[in-house]
Amino acid sequence: MRESEHELRWETIDNLNLIENGLLHIRFELSRDEPSFFRVAREVHLILYRAMIEALKGSANLAITSRPSKLREHEYQIGDEPCKEIHKQPVTGCNVAWRFSEPAQCEPPVINYELQPDLPKGDDYLISFYDALAMIQADCFMKQTINSKTVQVSDIDMQRLEWLHGEIRNEYEHFVPKSYIAPIYNLVEATIVSLRLCKDLLESQMVVPSLLPNYGRLKELIGNSIQQIQQLSKSTVA
Repeated sequence: MRESEHELRWETIDNLNLIENGLLHIRFELSRDEPSFFRVAREVHLILYRAMIEALKGSANLAITSRPSKLREHEYQIGDEPCKEIHKQPVTGCNVAWRFSEPAQCEPPVINYELQPDLPKGDDYLISFYDALAMIQADCFMKQTINSKTVQVSDIDMQRLEWLHGEIRNEYEHFVPKSYIAPIYNLVEATIVSLRLCKDLLESQMVVPSLLPNYGRLKELIGNSIQQIQQLSKSTVA
């Protein structure tokens, strides 16, 4: 049959749909007789990354496509508040993961209007997992709309997410054929932390009415996944 005789159809692909797709993959994996917690953890890492990007994207993707400075120093002003500065600082117990410092008041930056601004080139770059993880904990990135809020991630959860990113996601992406083992307890722990953080991120944003059903469906899938994982892990870990 000629192509002209077919009705042209399109599939819509957006971030929320991809998050839902990942959660459905997890539901399928957990329904198997012998689910792989490694596969679930790998999938939840990608879901968390997408959820962080969704929370940070704003209206023009500038926060997620702009290349950050090497020292991750950032000066900002929210409303009529004084100008503040934040910078990269280590997290106790982490080797790679980091978060921004507490905001400190600073002098307003001197703007040279003769300089050509270094604007991002568009969607050819996306911030890293660790940058996104730090940014969701900072007011200047998360409080972009009314009623939006930052999320809190404890040091111990930052350690779990660093393990998930380094030992699971990176191991999977760059897997060299070999025998590899991962503790189920750690896989379950990191997965639940990630899913709860995803739920917090969904609840941190001001949602337009047309998207409320999407967000409600995602939160329901997340809640069901957490319950399934907790139930399955009790018998598996025991």
